[in-house]
Amino acid sequence: MNVVEKKVEGDASELKVITSDAFARQESSDEMEIDLMDLALILLDKIQYIIFFLLLGAVLLNAYAYFMIEPQYESEARMYIVSASDDSVVDLTDLNIGTNLTADYEELIMSYPVLDQVVDKLQSSAEKRKSEEDPTQSEDYYEKVTGLDSEGLSKMITISNPSDTRILDVTASSGDPELSCDIANTVVAVAIDYLPKTMGTEEPNIAQEARAALRKSSPSLFKYTLIGALLGALLYCGFVIVRYMLDDTVHTAEDIEKYFGLVPLTSIPDIDMVNESHEKRKKQRARKKKRKKSERGDK
Repeated sequence: MNVVEKKVEGDASELKVITSDAFARQESSDEMEIDLMDLALILLDKIQYIIFFLLLGAVLLNAYAYFMIEPQYESEARMYIVSASDDSVVDLTDLNIGTNLTADYEELIMSYPVLDQVVDKLQSSAEKRKSEEDPTQSEDYYEKVTGLDSEGLSKMITISNPSDTRILDVTASSGDPELSCDIANTVVAVAIDYLPKTMGTEEPNIAQEARAALRKSSPSLFKYTLIGALLGALLYCGFVIVRYMLDDTVHTAEDIEKYFGLVPLTSIPDIDMVNESHEKRKKQRARKKKRKKSERGDK
């Protein structure tokens, strides 16, 4: 869009054409100012697209979580780290010993000697069940067990100690609920048998045996759907904002007066808009004539 600026010096006058390139150079020399109201109106004008990308992001991430991420199942077994003295009465000394041993058990359960024994027991049990054609053992379970090693097993186990207690929670997570249950129970069984001999202490007690989970622990479809919706809307809004900030085009005469302090003398209208307006006026006149003719006919 070109703007004509009139410059008067004495009796002579000069018409100067200021091009959009000149405006761009002038604008770049000034600090960038963001009109939050204009930006809000632009985003409001694009609300239908924002809603579309919000729904699109929700659907895409929900589908990704449902089809691409393997469901995980958790099972939890518990150990109680305290034993009675020789007279079978738990005293304060036993409680203090149990408290001190809890941290040691928490570290040693994840050691390779314990994990290797757990892997061997799980694989031996799976081989035995397969040879006996146990119908409760699926082929998927057998493949996952035979592919286990100490490093992979360590990533499936989480040890936690609730504050101010002598309880250790052994949580196993895998893609098979039966396998998670077997891992948690086997870890506790091996720890109770191996660690007291190694540490020279009394055996802890099993406070809770693990059970096969009935529901998956992850992924949460609701969480993925919510994240996808927010990402979709934010990405589109970010695109609109960046485009708005990079747009240095002068769109209207008001923009020229606002940013450069120049009052345009004239502007060239858009021919398409002129034609469209002309067609609308022709249709309005035709409708008026038709309505007047119909009114005369009724009379």
